[in-house]
Amino acid sequence: MERQEVGRLAALIQEKICAVCIDRNVDGTCDKEAEGTCTLMQKLGPAAEAVLKVSSDRIEPYIQSIRDNVCATCELRFPDGSCAVRDTDHCMLNSYLPLVVEAIEEHFGRAFPSAEGLTAPPVH
Repeated sequence: MERQEVGRLAALIQEKICAVCIDRNVDGTCDKEAEGTCTLMQKLGPAAEAVLKVSSDRIEPYIQSIRDNVCATCELRFPDGSCAVRDTDHCMLNSYLPLVVEAIEEHFGRAFPSAEGLTAPPVH
Protein backbone atom coordinates (compact mmCIF):
# COMPACT_ATOMS: atom_id res chain seq x y z
CA MET A 1 0.00 0.00 0.00
CA GLU A 2 1.35 3.41 -0.96
CA ARG A 3 2.61 5.73 1.75
CA GLN A 4 0.17 8.50 0.71
CA GLU A 5 -2.78 6.13 1.00
CA VAL A 6 -1.66 5.01 4.46
CA GLY A 7 -1.34 8.68 5.45
CA ARG A 8 -4.91 9.44 4.41
CA LEU A 9 -6.12 6.33 6.20
CA ALA A 10 -4.14 7.32 9.32
CA ALA A 11 -5.94 10.67 9.37
CA LEU A 12 -9.30 8.88 9.36
CA ILE A 13 -8.11 6.49 12.08
CA GLN A 14 -6.99 9.44 14.22
CA GLU A 15 -10.39 11.06 13.81
CA LYS A 16 -12.47 7.96 14.52
CA ILE A 17 -10.35 5.84 16.86
CA CYS A 18 -7.60 7.92 18.43
CA ALA A 19 -10.24 10.40 19.56
CA VAL A 20 -11.79 7.70 21.78
CA CYS A 21 -8.65 5.74 22.66
CA ILE A 22 -8.22 5.11 26.38
CA ASP A 23 -4.49 5.79 26.09
CA ARG A 24 -5.01 9.29 24.72
CA ASN A 25 -3.82 12.14 26.93
CA VAL A 26 -6.22 14.81 28.15
CA ASP A 27 -4.74 17.29 25.68
CA GLY A 28 -5.40 14.89 22.79
CA THR A 29 -1.80 13.81 22.29
CA CYS A 30 -0.72 10.20 22.25
CA ASP A 31 2.36 8.97 24.08
CA LYS A 32 2.16 5.57 22.37
CA GLU A 33 2.32 7.09 18.91
CA ALA A 34 5.07 9.53 19.95
CA GLU A 35 7.08 6.61 21.40
CA GLY A 36 6.42 4.45 18.35
CA THR A 37 4.58 1.86 20.44
CA CYS A 38 1.08 2.26 18.98
CA THR A 39 0.58 -1.06 17.21
CA LEU A 40 -2.40 0.34 15.34
CA MET A 41 -0.38 3.05 13.60
CA GLN A 42 2.72 0.84 13.25
CA LYS A 43 0.76 -1.89 11.48
CA LEU A 44 -1.81 0.24 9.64
CA GLY A 45 -0.63 -0.55 6.09
CA PRO A 46 -0.51 -4.33 6.55
CA ALA A 47 -3.75 -4.20 8.57
CA ALA A 48 -5.52 -2.38 5.73
CA GLU A 49 -4.25 -4.94 3.23
CA ALA A 50 -5.47 -7.77 5.49
CA VAL A 51 -8.91 -6.16 5.87
CA LEU A 52 -9.22 -5.66 2.12
CA LYS A 53 -8.72 -9.41 1.58
CA VAL A 54 -12.03 -10.04 3.34
CA SER A 55 -15.63 -9.30 2.46
CA SER A 56 -17.99 -10.32 5.24
CA ASP A 57 -20.71 -8.98 7.49
CA ARG A 58 -19.09 -10.82 10.41
CA ILE A 59 -16.01 -9.69 12.32
CA GLU A 60 -14.44 -13.15 12.71
CA PRO A 61 -13.04 -13.41 9.14
CA TYR A 62 -11.40 -10.00 9.61
CA ILE A 63 -9.86 -11.13 12.90
CA GLN A 64 -8.48 -14.23 11.20
CA SER A 65 -7.06 -12.20 8.32
CA ILE A 66 -5.33 -9.85 10.78
CA ARG A 67 -3.90 -12.84 12.68
CA ASP A 68 -2.71 -14.52 9.47
CA ASN A 69 -1.34 -11.44 7.72
CA VAL A 70 -0.26 -9.03 10.46
CA CYS A 71 0.17 -10.89 13.74
CA ALA A 72 2.00 -13.77 12.05
CA THR A 73 4.88 -11.46 11.16
CA CYS A 74 4.77 -9.18 14.21
CA GLU A 75 8.02 -8.93 16.14
CA LEU A 76 6.09 -8.79 19.44
CA ARG A 77 4.62 -12.27 18.95
CA PHE A 78 6.20 -15.25 20.68
CA PRO A 79 7.43 -18.21 18.57
CA ASP A 80 4.42 -20.28 19.67
CA GLY A 81 2.07 -17.68 18.17
CA SER A 82 0.91 -16.22 21.46
CA CYS A 83 1.19 -12.51 22.12
CA ALA A 84 1.39 -10.97 25.58
CA VAL A 85 0.78 -7.51 24.13
CA ARG A 86 -2.47 -8.64 22.51
CA ASP A 87 -3.52 -10.84 25.44
CA THR A 88 -3.14 -7.99 27.94
CA ASP A 89 -5.08 -5.51 25.78
CA HIS A 90 -2.00 -3.43 24.98
CA CYS A 91 -2.27 -4.05 21.24
CA MET A 92 -4.27 -1.11 19.95
CA LEU A 93 -4.86 -2.87 16.62
CA ASN A 94 -6.52 -5.75 18.45
CA SER A 95 -8.31 -3.61 21.05
CA TYR A 96 -10.01 -1.43 18.44
CA LEU A 97 -10.29 -3.98 15.63
CA PRO A 98 -14.03 -3.58 14.91
CA LEU A 99 -13.56 0.19 14.63
CA VAL A 100 -10.41 -0.29 12.56
CA VAL A 101 -12.25 -2.56 10.12
CA GLU A 102 -15.12 -0.10 9.88
CA ALA A 103 -12.73 2.82 9.19
CA ILE A 104 -10.74 0.90 6.56
CA GLU A 105 -13.91 -0.27 4.81
CA GLU A 106 -15.25 3.30 4.87
CA HIS A 107 -11.98 4.73 3.55
CA PHE A 108 -12.00 2.35 0.59
CA GLY A 109 -15.73 2.79 -0.07
CA ARG A 110 -16.74 -0.69 1.01
CA ALA A 111 -19.74 -1.51 3.17
CA PHE A 112 -19.33 -2.98 6.63
CA PRO A 113 -21.95 -3.01 9.38
CA SER A 114 -21.41 -0.40 12.06
CA ALA A 115 -18.89 -1.44 14.70
CA GLU A 116 -21.40 -0.56 17.41
CA GLY A 117 -22.38 -3.73 19.17
CA LEU A 118 -19.66 -5.79 17.52
CA THR A 119 -17.13 -7.42 19.76
CA ALA A 120 -13.87 -9.02 18.82
CA PRO A 121 -13.78 -12.45 20.45
CA PRO A 122 -10.33 -13.39 21.69
CA VAL A 123 -8.37 -15.54 19.26
CA HIS A 124 -5.46 -17.32 20.88
